[in-house]
Amino acid sequence: MLRLVCCFGLLLSTATFVFAEDAKLNEPPQGFKALFNGKDLTGWKGLVANPKARAEMSKEKLAEEQAKADESMNAHWAVEDGVMVFDGKGQSICTAKDYADFEMYVDFKIKEAGDSGIYLRGSPQVQIWDPTNLGPNPKGVGSGGLYNNQKNPSEPIANADKPVGEWNTFFIRMVDDRVTVKLNGELVVDDVVLENYWERDKPIYRTGQIELQNHGNTLYFRNIYIRELVTPEQLEKMEKAMPEEARVEPKKPENVLVFIRYDGFRHSSIPVGAVATKMLGETTGAYSARITNDLTMLQPEILDQYDSLVMVNTTGEWIKPRDEDMQKLAAAGKQMSKDEAEQMFKQSLLDFVSNGKGLVGFHAASDANYKWPEFGKMVGGYFHGHPWHENVGIKIDDPDHPLMAAFGGENFNIVDEIYQFRDPYSREALHVLLSLDVENTNMEKRGIHRTDDDFAVSWVRSWGKGRVFYSSLGHREEIFWNPQILKFYLDGIQFSLGDLDGPTTPSASETAQN
Repeated sequence: MLRLVCCFGLLLSTATFVFAEDAKLNEPPQGFKALFNGKDLTGWKGLVANPKARAEMSKEKLAEEQAKADESMNAHWAVEDGVMVFDGKGQSICTAKDYADFEMYVDFKIKEAGDSGIYLRGSPQVQIWDPTNLGPNPKGVGSGGLYNNQKNPSEPIANADKPVGEWNTFFIRMVDDRVTVKLNGELVVDDVVLENYWERDKPIYRTGQIELQNHGNTLYFRNIYIRELVTPEQLEKMEKAMPEEARVEPKKPENVLVFIRYDGFRHSSIPVGAVATKMLGETTGAYSARITNDLTMLQPEILDQYDSLVMVNTTGEWIKPRDEDMQKLAAAGKQMSKDEAEQMFKQSLLDFVSNGKGLVGFHAASDANYKWPEFGKMVGGYFHGHPWHENVGIKIDDPDHPLMAAFGGENFNIVDEIYQFRDPYSREALHVLLSLDVENTNMEKRGIHRTDDDFAVSWVRSWGKGRVFYSSLGHREEIFWNPQILKFYLDGIQFSLGDLDGPTTPSASETAQN
């Protein structure tokens, strides 16, 4: 059935869920901003047509239509006792601002036979409806599904609606083209592609407004909060900084899994780094990529579908399964304890690399899994403090290495959080590419533990038949729209894939030979 209106990170596994009955009205949780102030419709506007139609309008025509839409909004949307109320007679309402990647909460309430939805980036939709209204919904499907999907799942995996007339809470996470939804704390959509309803032959729009859908029913919304993961402005900066082409042609179609799971401290640059990594492949044709924070993607039969795993600021003991991971494994027919699952994931990743695949780590990928020694050896070392978060000098250790082409053989300066490393870090195991230029860096900082002036920044190594590339740069978002670093990171990923060759002989061995 066609559903049109006249006229959606860390992250999910560690999000703090704010349930409708517990929330302080219209006061956002930490890290989120209120889209609705509970007093008036500031920050909202009436809906004009759809993204494709708006793009085809002249500036003057769009302004004319927006004025009409705003008039309709003010006539049919109102604020009553901190609640946004729609009388069922006008058009949909939308945010005045566009969004890219985000997490959001929204409370909603409907009446009997109620029908609505949340449009993400201007596209339908996270469904809201009455599961007991079997006319349009003969299967009694609950809310939260991506209703207009045709190729990807459109129905929720569980019914989690409260009785009609009671408040419900959505948690919605959108990263790239994938959407995850929790309804009243229960997972109902698990990292599903949202299709482009308006232009079926194209992927979902990269940015767009958030809309509260009108379907001719009285509707109630409150506690609408958002945390931007990647902003349209950041996206534009990354797009402008992307290399035009890869240094080498891929030897075959390559698939990269961009892994963003973390435990504990959440780097705000995680989503930016993940999207930049995916864009590097898309822009240059070097590889295809999927972004995920789902540990169950490391099951051997799933991980084997990829050629390299890129870990973006994956802090903490992320290898330990959580309850939701165990639920997914059980749903897939795998009954095991958490300890058994952990061992499965560990062995899967070790085998993945040692059997010839690639591993890439950015920044906090080394600040992880301290209780798993093989991981530290494979990555190349463990984080041991960051004395510097300022402008520092970076020295090129091996100017002739193919991965150093992005820097043209020149040392450089950069502003970022710079790590130092402890065992198992050693130049007897790693081929160091970049290190801290101690002659061009403040070495009077507190917390400097090493006494040998060996502060590596990036390296490569072999691990069995596989290849590992690591760089500690990436704490700050702007690292991921630095053109030089993006070229370097693309080269590093292509190295991990086996498309760009480069020596991995340990630096200490080369020094001894020289």
